[in-house]
Amino acid sequence: MASDFDKALYLVKERLKQIRKQVPPRRFDKKKPAEVEINKFWYDGKTVDRIMLVLRSTGCSHYKNKEGCSMCGHYDGTTETPVTSAEYIAQWKSVVNGKSLNLNKTERFDINNFPVLCLYNLGSFLNPEEVPRDAARKMFESIAKFEGIKKVIIESRAEYVTKENLENIRLVNNGNIEVGMGLESINYEIRELCHHKNLPDLNIFSNAIDLIHQYDFRALAYVNQKPPFLTESEAINDAIATAVFAYRAGVDAVSIEPTSLQAHSLTDHLHQMGQYQVPWLWSVIKAIKGINEKINQNGSLDLRIGGYFNEEILSGSQGVASGTERNELFPHTTSGNCNHCTDRVIEAIKESNRTYNLNVLFNEKDCDYCTPIWKEALKVKDSRSIPRRIIEILGGK
Repeated sequence: MASDFDKALYLVKERLKQIRKQVPPRRFDKKKPAEVEINKFWYDGKTVDRIMLVLRSTGCSHYKNKEGCSMCGHYDGTTETPVTSAEYIAQWKSVVNGKSLNLNKTERFDINNFPVLCLYNLGSFLNPEEVPRDAARKMFESIAKFEGIKKVIIESRAEYVTKENLENIRLVNNGNIEVGMGLESINYEIRELCHHKNLPDLNIFSNAIDLIHQYDFRALAYVNQKPPFLTESEAINDAIATAVFAYRAGVDAVSIEPTSLQAHSLTDHLHQMGQYQVPWLWSVIKAIKGINEKINQNGSLDLRIGGYFNEEILSGSQGVASGTERNELFPHTTSGNCNHCTDRVIEAIKESNRTYNLNVLFNEKDCDYCTPIWKEALKVKDSRSIPRRIIEILGGK
């Protein structure tokens, strides 16, 4: 007889499968990136300009093989046929020369003006099935020629952090390169059932950190705050415990990623059912406080908050369907509080990210309108096991 865990995992996968079938046709120009975004970032003791390039890509293998993570809707922005090495290189060149950006005729674009470059691909940059090794190598060989670029951040699932994939980049680029990996949760049930991460063994993550450092890269851990099926308090405590584990396992930085709602994701589906709410921004600050208290690095903690916060978008497609105005990657709902304080708290988050001064967050004053409501939300408890919650919500039992 199947265990509750197995039943719950089956229900999550089957519901994801139904949701993913609703993704409309994905017809994109494979020689243009999905998005180019500009924001501020902290690097080498000062605030600098950061450019985030999201390559139009083949898409995450975990999504294709096992329906992907519960909070992710990035597949909407991927191509129906594989992106070739030549097409990836064309995307990169279109950013370098500014042709893919929505600039005024008088504007001149120079990638050297951005000391930090995020090079993302809606999946794992280090997975050769997603980004061919020769494309990755040529892009990093090109990056090495731009003296203004001081740091590059890529993303990958931990299992693709291998000697071959790291050497492929390091042989042509000796710069400061950071590899961001999704850890999400150290709790097995939460990671596999709530996040649907398909990371059965934490040793995979720990070994990846060691290998990253062996090749003189930096390791960044992503911790998703508040996957489905958790209470507000459970999500805070899990984010704290996971970030603390990541630091003690040797990562150089942690980024807390509050869940947002993207189309064709399980979290969005549950939200529509009345079974999920994005985390409060007060909860994000509480998690940051908890992490900071447990990992004391005398004010030098590299702790970030990720997510979409209305940054300047230079380019990006305008949706998967004709007439759709939103970029298909953008969430329709992000973490928030109330109309009276959300904007100022988001500004505090941005200021923290661009200065690494966590006191900006800790000094945020309570809101007379919503802080009492949030505190009541923290009192909500659920005595059911996580598998039982999923069975009752998705299985109707």
